[in-house]
Amino acid sequence: MTREAHPAAVALLTGAVGRVVDPDRLATSLTRCVREAAPDARDDDDAQDEFALAAVRAVLPSTRAWLVAHGATDAQAAASVADVDRKRDRYGIRGTGLSWFCAVATGRVVAVGRLQFELGVSLPDGTRAWGVHVPETGPLEPDACDRSFAAAPDVLRRLAPEHTARVWSCRSWTLDPGLPHAIGAQANLARFADRFTLEPPGPDDEHEGDESAAKFVFGADLATARVATPVGRVQRAVADRWSGGAHWTERTGTAPVA
Repeated sequence: MTREAHPAAVALLTGAVGRVVDPDRLATSLTRCVREAAPDARDDDDAQDEFALAAVRAVLPSTRAWLVAHGATDAQAAASVADVDRKRDRYGIRGTGLSWFCAVATGRVVAVGRLQFELGVSLPDGTRAWGVHVPETGPLEPDACDRSFAAAPDVLRRLAPEHTARVWSCRSWTLDPGLPHAIGAQANLARFADRFTLEPPGPDDEHEGDESAAKFVFGADLATARVATPVGRVQRAVADRWSGGAHWTERTGTAPVA
């Protein structure tokens, strides 16, 4: 069922556009706002999600206008906000996470060519970084990635000069050190991962890697992905590791901004 956006929730998000706020905190505030504005949905998590997404979608024209006014092209702005419906259709609201929708809706995440870049990211030591994400928009061609990395710094500096960074940061299951062996070192995913230098592993990397591989490769939760029939080289590589009793890790990598 499509829900109508509540003005208070839309106002909350509109006030955060361009401010590079913490998306987790904003998602919490949005959920609280929805509960107060829609008492009939207070005990219905699915209804709350739908009201929250309605507010996100309602603010996207403002997001797109802000991006263009602050240095993004119209094509980049349109591609940035298009990720909301793309993620909703592929993973659902809960599967995507309200924090991600808030990040896109407030202009924290911007698409530049093949890749998405996130403002306001910090490494564990506090170093400012620009986050790197891979949207589900087709093959991850190295030349297209080169163009994105080359063009993104100027766009990001115009959008948020106070968040200028000298390092890229990417956290992904594709940075699992065993990926090149599993799918071939010349595969697009492996060549993308080779751009980054791995940070030391963390305590949650193994669990998060399996969950991420299930989500982004199979478009399903882990339990469903484990019993799915793999199609294509990447799905087969992921499934082969699981069938052998091993896990995928999710790692963080960094690369200098040229």
